[in-house]
Amino acid sequence: MQFFKGGLLALLFIASLPAGAQDMPSTMTAQEKANVKMVLDWWREVIVAHHVELAPKYQAEDYIQHNPNIPTGRAAFVKFFSTLGPPVPIPDRLPNPPAVAFGKGDYVVLVWNHSAVDPANPRRTYDYNSFDCLRIQNGKVQEHWDDARKQAPPARGN
Repeated sequence: MQFFKGGLLALLFIASLPAGAQDMPSTMTAQEKANVKMVLDWWREVIVAHHVELAPKYQAEDYIQHNPNIPTGRAAFVKFFSTLGPPVPIPDRLPNPPAVAFGKGDYVVLVWNHSAVDPANPRRTYDYNSFDCLRIQNGKVQEHWDDARKQAPPARGN
């Protein structure tokens, strides 16, 4: 139910966007803009560049994760993301920024554009979107929802 609630919340935010959503930052409060900036910095530094040692700067210790593939809690987040590769230089900007990023109250929503190979016709590709919704509390990421589905664990070598 929690995922549905968060997913529904993000979809309601997205559905309420006016035409020309790229103009949303001008309608956000200063605090909402600061929340969006903090989330994008967290994404760039911790998730993209794998600097998990910076997680305490951005995430609450009792961080709640609604992605079924990642355990809840900041320590579990750090452990999981530590397995994805060593830290790399932190880029000045996100290499693939979200198509839409906005804040509303204590929430930040990121909408991402993707392309993939069509499973019905491998010679074609299709475009789709994914989302992340984050709740900010006391200046840190407290809770996260996305559109992820449970994945099989990686195969172990013999």
